[in-house]
Order: sequence, then structure tokens, then C-alpha cells
Amino acid sequence: MSYTLNWLHSYRLLLQWQALRLKPILPFILVIQPLVGIGTVIGLGYMMPQINTQSAIFLTTGGPTLALITFGLVMVPQVVADAKTQGTFDYMWSLPIPRMAFMAADMTIWMLITLPGVVLALLVGSLKYDFALQVTPSVVPAFLLVSLTATAIGYAIAHLSPKPELVAVLTNFIIFSLFLFSPINFPAERLPEWLADLHQLLPVKYAADAIRGSLTEAYAAGLGRALIVLAVWCVASLAATYTVVSRRR
Repeated sequence: MSYTLNWLHSYRLLLQWQALRLKPILPFILVIQPLVGIGTVIGLGYMMPQINTQSAIFLTTGGPTLALITFGLVMVPQVVADAKTQGTFDYMWSLPIPRMAFMAADMTIWMLITLPGVVLALLVGSLKYDFALQVTPSVVPAFLLVSLTATAIGYAIAHLSPKPELVAVLTNFIIFSLFLFSPINFPAERLPEWLADLHQLLPVKYAADAIRGSLTEAYAAGLGRALIVLAVWCVASLAATYTVVSRRR
């Protein structure tokens, strides 16, 4: 009981500390992050002279999903890698606080930052393409799990990479792959067969399926599988990160 209370107390204090630490860049993130989702929704539409119902669904749900995943897989590892370089983690690990409480507080901040922009991008997409979103009770766990999984993977990338330079290389490759070769804004059937098969193992496809399935009846059938796969990736990423940080003194 005392450990739980200490963990929750540490989590609350660390949440405040993380918010203060990120305060200088928060205004920029809160402006840029929604613009990424909105820009994706609108910009990709210019590449499609005729937008049918399926395209409207994929653009409306894919843009916010892409913004959410990109933030977790690109922005988060870059910020965490920079914090490692500055010695932030060495300082925090020297304090008598649970390390998972620090990670939980950090990931909570990132999720709180990303979700408002994603909701705004969804609203813009539904208005532009005249597409009615069918919000279901599963939308909350779906959005939270996608955000948590992306952030957890980003955390793992930053902590498992031996050098910050490698994080920069990996995140550049990830953002390139997400925009051009991931079935987020278009069906997986359009990809080469080997790449479509590869995405059956990766979390990106299931993140898009989770968001789409929680907002449309047409794709609700794949929601359960998507949530399970995302949960596996999330737990595996958190376990890998915890293994690394628990070994550091």
C-alpha cells in the first residue's frame, strides 16, 4: 500500500515537473501538431481528383491517425534522445522515485498534447469531405491505445538506440515510410504483396484500423484484432524500455 501511494505521489509530482520542463515548446507543439493532421487531411485530397466514399473515410480518419502516430514515433524519440544527451535521465534516475512513474508521467503528457489536435483534424476532415463520423463507445480506448502505443514505441526507440544520431536516422526513415508506404490513407491492397504482408506484423496498419473501426461501421469488424495487436506492441515496447532503464544506475 505504501509503495502504491508513493508511486502515485511521485507520478503526480513528475507530471507537474514534465509539464514545466516542456513549457517553452508546448505552444509550438500545440499549434504544429494539429496542423500536421489537418494538412494531411486536406493536402492528400488534392492528389485525388475524385473522392468516393472509401477515399473520404480513409482521408478523414487517416490524417489524424498519421498525425498521432508521427508524433509518437518521430517527435517523442527525438525529444527523449535530446533529454538523454542533456543528462536529464541520469539526474532523474539518481532520485528516489519509481522509474516507471517517470515514464508514465512523460507519456501522459505526450498523450494529452496529441489528442486535441487529432480531434480537430477529424472534425475538419468530416466537414471537408461531407463525411459523417459514427462515434462509438470504443473510440476512447482506441484513441488512447493508439496514442499510448505510438508513444511507447517512440520511447523504446530512443532508449534502445546507442546514439542520438541513430534516433535521427530512424525517425527520418519512419516518417518517410509512414507517408508513402503505410496503409493509413489508403487500403493495404494497393501496396505490393510483400509490403502488405509485412504490415500484418507492424503496428501502423492496426493503429489506422483502430481509429477507422471506432468511427465507422464499415470497418468496425477489424477493431478487436487491431486493439489486441496494438496492446501487444505497447506492452512489448514498455517492457523493453523498462529493461533498459532499470539496468542504468
